[in-house]
Amino acid sequence: MYSVRASNKFNFPKDKVLEIIREPGHLKKFHPFCLSNEALNWPGEGSSDKLVYLNGVTYIRNFYNWSDNGFDLNIGGSKRKSTVNWIVEGDDKKSSLTVIIHPHLLYKYSITRWFVWNFFAKYMVQSYINHVMKGFTYYINTGYTVHKNQFGEHQWFS
Repeated sequence: MYSVRASNKFNFPKDKVLEIIREPGHLKKFHPFCLSNEALNWPGEGSSDKLVYLNGVTYIRNFYNWSDNGFDLNIGGSKRKSTVNWIVEGDDKKSSLTVIIHPHLLYKYSITRWFVWNFFAKYMVQSYINHVMKGFTYYINTGYTVHKNQFGEHQWFS
């Protein structure tokens, strides 16, 4: 019920997209709010890494469902837990990447949570994932690392 997604298509093989997102510390290359991204246990099922945002917020990401189509992960602290799906589709010529964020905190239904999600949080999370997808698209198309806040600042992570 509560989720946001960003997706883009690429004129690159599926294997190229998978190679980028499976590299240890991959977020340093394309995430505009990432200060650092250190692999703690890598690669494959059971992987984990540490993500430090520009504002100092730090999360451990725990990966599961590592497959030929991407992976899923859990991220967050006591207030912002989420499941994130990184889904790669395509063939040896074209591909797509879809990232879906499912916030856990909002799974318990209440009218207050509904209002918070529909009038504030959904837009903040959507803005966040749109920036990450812009960063990935920029990186895969140019080969250049994304700069801090390259596509604008974010209230939660800049």
